[in-house]
Amino acid sequence: MGRSILAPAALPGGSYYHRLSNRHYAVAGGVVHRHQLDAAGRRINVIEKRVDLVIGSGNHAMTPVHRTPQDRLIEMPLSWYAEEKAWAMSPGYDRPDHLDFRRPVTAECLFCHAAYPAAEDPSPRPIDCARCHGAVEAHLNKPARGTILNPARLPAARQLDICLQCHLETASRAFPDSLRKPGRGVYSFRPGEALTAYKAYFDRDPPAERFEINHAGYRLLQSACFLSSAGRMTCTTCHDPHAARARNACRGCHTSLAADHAGGAPDCAPCHMPARRTEDAIHVRMTDHKIMRRPAWKEPEREDHTPYLGALRIFAGWGDPASLGQARFLHQARITGAPEDWRKAPPTLANRAAFGDALMRSGSHEAGRKVLQDVLRSDAGNVAALNGLAVFEGIRGRPAAALRLLEQARAADPDHPLTWINLGVAYEALGNHRQALASYDEAVRLQPDSAQARRRRQALLDRGLAPASAPPLP
Repeated sequence: MGRSILAPAALPGGSYYHRLSNRHYAVAGGVVHRHQLDAAGRRINVIEKRVDLVIGSGNHAMTPVHRTPQDRLIEMPLSWYAEEKAWAMSPGYDRPDHLDFRRPVTAECLFCHAAYPAAEDPSPRPIDCARCHGAVEAHLNKPARGTILNPARLPAARQLDICLQCHLETASRAFPDSLRKPGRGVYSFRPGEALTAYKAYFDRDPPAERFEINHAGYRLLQSACFLSSAGRMTCTTCHDPHAARARNACRGCHTSLAADHAGGAPDCAPCHMPARRTEDAIHVRMTDHKIMRRPAWKEPEREDHTPYLGALRIFAGWGDPASLGQARFLHQARITGAPEDWRKAPPTLANRAAFGDALMRSGSHEAGRKVLQDVLRSDAGNVAALNGLAVFEGIRGRPAAALRLLEQARAADPDHPLTWINLGVAYEALGNHRQALASYDEAVRLQPDSAQARRRRQALLDRGLAPASAPPLP
C-alpha cells in the first residue's frame, strides 16, 4: 500500500500511437508529449504535460498525473502496463472521443490511492497505516498495546469493511455503483465503523456476470465460500495485510479433499481463482475472487464502452431504499433525463442540479428550468443551477437575463471555468466581443485544457470580432 502513489522517476520512457484518435504519445524525462500529423507529415496539435505524480504501484499498472497551475490534478491519457511492459491507453480512453488531457482526478478517485490528506500539506501521499489502524498519533508518541486500533480484535464484519472501503466496487463507470451517505465527507470513513454507515452500494438488476479491475470484494461477496462461512471469512483469511503474499487457507474448510487433489498442488488459486483479463482495463490481469469449482470465461478483446440502460438494485444488502432511489435518479438522469421517481426519493441539491442539467441537455428545457429553480430556492448561490438556468435563458434568446444569472454564479464561485465560458457566450450574444474574449481567456486561465473555451475564443478571432491585438494563448 505504501507504493500506491509513486514519484515521476518511476516511469519508464516510451511511445504509443493510438489509432482510434490518431494521436501519437511519448513519455520521456518526466513529460508526456502528444502530437498529430498533418497531410504533409508535419507535427500539429502538440501538447506537453509535466508528470507530477504517478498513481499505481507498478505491479499491474502506473498512470501519470499532471498538476495544473490552478492546483488541479489531471489524469494522463496513457498508462504503463507491467504485464506487457509497454504504454497503452489508460482505462476508459481506448475510444475515438476520449478526454485526452482533460479528465480530472478528484478526491473520490484518490480515496483508494492516497492517505488521508494532511492539514499542513494536502498533496496526495501513499496510503499509510492510518487507513487500516485509524489515528496513529498516540501510538507514535507511545508505542504500546492499546494506543492504536488492532483490526484483528474487531468483529469479522468490521475487519472486512476495512478492506472493502477500497476494494469494493460493483462497476467502474456503467452506473453509480455507490453513494456516500448524507453528511459524509470523502475521507470520513474510519476503521472500526460499519462501511454501510459511510456508503450504500448498488448493482444491476438483474445482476450480470462481469469482471472488472476493482472487483476483488464484489466477486468475493458473491462467492459460495464466503456465503457459506456465516460471516467468518474475511480478506485476511487468505491475505497477509502487511505483505504482498497470500496463504492457501482453503484446506482449513475443505478438509475432505484428498491429499493428492490436483496433484498435490500447494496453491488452490490458479484453478479456482484464476488471473483473468479485466473488461474495463484489458491490459491488466487480476485474480478473480469469486471462488468457483470450474471457472469458465471468455477473455475480452476490447474495453466495453456500452452504456448500461437497465435497472438498479441494492447490492447484497449494502444499501437502503432512500439511497437506492437517489442512485436510480442519477442513473436515469444520465441516460434519459427523466426519472419517474426522483421526487419520491429527493436527492441532494448537487444531484438535483445535475438532473436539471440532464433535462436541459435532453431537450426538456421547461422541465429542467423548474428543477433548477427549485434548487435555487434552497441554495441561492448554487453555481450549477445558475449556469443551467443561464443556458435556458440563452436558448430562449434572452442573453441579458442569462448574464444576470451568470454574474450571480461568478460572485458565488469566481474560479468556476464553465461560468466564464457561459459569460463569454452571453457577452457574444449581446455584441460585447471584447468582454467575451476576456471571459474565454479567464476560462482558459482557470482550465488550460478547456477545448470549449479555446474553440470559442478562436472563433471570435477568426471572424474578426475581437481585438486584433489579442495575444496568442500558451
